[in-house]
Amino acid sequence: MLGPLAILCALLFPGGGAGLKLSQTALLVARVGSSCSLDCQVDSSVSYIHWYRHQEGTAPKRLLYLDMSRSLVQRDFVLKADKVYAQKGKDSYSCTLSLLKLEKSDEGLYYCAAWVYHSPVL
Repeated sequence: MLGPLAILCALLFPGGGAGLKLSQTALLVARVGSSCSLDCQVDSSVSYIHWYRHQEGTAPKRLLYLDMSRSLVQRDFVLKADKVYAQKGKDSYSCTLSLLKLEKSDEGLYYCAAWVYHSPVL
């Protein structure tokens, strides 16, 4: 029998500079071989949502980011394309990260961060 896989989620950037609030799935336990989804919700429009994974004894690694205006995902090749994907929510204020074919090595702390683009002032 396959044991459970703990995937912890944390919000390490609770405010950004302009009062931006993020919330996400707090704790998720899933079985090896299954799939899971993690949600990230922002309280206002953002340009990008980034997803990171931190595993004990290593530096956090960005998995991907989602361009919210174009619904375009840019992967950082930490995980294979058939292993992880993200999609924008219907309300334009959320993003879901999906992890497929979970393995024990996927265990870790996953968190989202948001970035708002501001054009340069001339």
